[in-house]
Amino acid sequence: MGLFRSEYKIGRGETPESRVEAPFFALFVVFSALSLFVLHVYVQVPHITIAVGVSMFVFAATVLRVELGVYVLVIAMLLSPEISSGTVRGGGGGWRNITMRYDDVLIAVIFLGVMVKQAFEGRRRFFLPSPINVAILIYYAIALVSCLLALQRGVPMWDRKAAFFVMLKMAEFYMIFFLVGTAIRDSRQVRRQLAVFFVTAMIVAAYGIAMVGKEARVGAPFELGDTEPNTLGGYLMIVMVMALSLLLHARTKAAKAILGLIACVAFIPFLYTLSRASYLAMLCAVLALTIAKRSVLLASVLCAVLVSSPFLMPEDVTRRVNYTFQPDGEHVTVGGMSTGIQVDKSTYERIYVWKKVQYNLHVWPWLGGGVGWDTVLDSQYARVIIETGLIGMAAFLFLQFRLVRTAYEGYRWSRDWVVKGLALGTFAVTMGLMVHSAGTISFLIIRVMEPYWFLMAMTVSMRHLAIEEHARLSEKRRAESQGGAPESPGGRSLVSPAAARAISSSRLPRPMAR
Repeated sequence: MGLFRSEYKIGRGETPESRVEAPFFALFVVFSALSLFVLHVYVQVPHITIAVGVSMFVFAATVLRVELGVYVLVIAMLLSPEISSGTVRGGGGGWRNITMRYDDVLIAVIFLGVMVKQAFEGRRRFFLPSPINVAILIYYAIALVSCLLALQRGVPMWDRKAAFFVMLKMAEFYMIFFLVGTAIRDSRQVRRQLAVFFVTAMIVAAYGIAMVGKEARVGAPFELGDTEPNTLGGYLMIVMVMALSLLLHARTKAAKAILGLIACVAFIPFLYTLSRASYLAMLCAVLALTIAKRSVLLASVLCAVLVSSPFLMPEDVTRRVNYTFQPDGEHVTVGGMSTGIQVDKSTYERIYVWKKVQYNLHVWPWLGGGVGWDTVLDSQYARVIIETGLIGMAAFLFLQFRLVRTAYEGYRWSRDWVVKGLALGTFAVTMGLMVHSAGTISFLIIRVMEPYWFLMAMTVSMRHLAIEEHARLSEKRRAESQGGAPESPGGRSLVSPAAARAISSSRLPRPMAR
């Protein structure tokens, strides 16, 4: 029964895990077969029966091997279809579509599977402690309070259905963070998950390359209606930055060649998204990577690309960038005074949205008009202020600060080259997304946030292990200097109370010299 052996060796100790999991699996198979039969006879819609059957299979696979469920999730992040769920009225009076994707269902299914798996293992702690947890709870709580106040006030044009879907979307992102952070427990798993991540990225990049010339701007696969080039641009930025970060830390020529090829392949559809926000985000992310790593090579390559870009870039790209400033465009004013700058309509919308912010600050400055109140798509920061006010904006910035700091701590504390590359790449990606979100709602885009929180979860998990390793070595050295040996009752890892507190905070001691 090799399929049912304890994967992580964290059972209760009294009963082998296979004695619990094998009967559970057998009963679940029988229950699933009967349920699918009844469902198909009742609804007689094949695609619904197939979707439910796949969900049951993924749940069972997650209970048996949590890693299998995460594999499925990584693939589904970009390759699951979208389903229209109707329309809702936005705060500006217009109507907008609400779409759901099959991975929305898979997230809940896999999360439930992880919880069941942990129950089999007898674990009392369901979430990995980290400095990010508190920041997530604070921001989400403020968003929830703003919705309740909007409901109480009867805010005009506020739609509770839109608010529900936005809050559900945010909850899904954080569910990914918690379930992946709980599931990933060693660097070997990180390697395998990154392999699946990059394979999926190459499939998406191949689709994008195939669409070059067929669409005015390249978008992600399986999108309903028009393409969303900003979405694909943000996702490919994440892929390229992660590949570059790992390339800078790779130990073999073969690994460097593969990672370099991944970055180059992703760069082709990235250009043809014609997303200026993504271009700027990529530039800032690579700058962050260069400064943190202090890489002269990467700095030289970046300078060479920037200098030669007017001559080497495709004509569509240069035309798109030059289109920003126009002699007959919209006039940019600051404080009622003209700046003499004229920009295209798309850029002007990203500036004009701050006039909406100014208006909303006069109406509900502290907690905003409620999540989902307006149809703001041009700036994450403007949307946060409009929806949750200045208090919500402070919580959002605090969350971003914790994300950046925790990722960088993971880079400093880790020893394994893959983990260091992962952590530094996540740090640079976060910086890039902070810039990307100035021109779009990056932190609410499913195809950007799902892979981002997946990578952040693995980074936090590896940071956790690095601190535990430091604590064990520190205890060992202290015991040796006192002429004794550290004791580890029950064979469990020895972590001092100070180190345990440090894992869930940002007040860390200095890492040991490498």
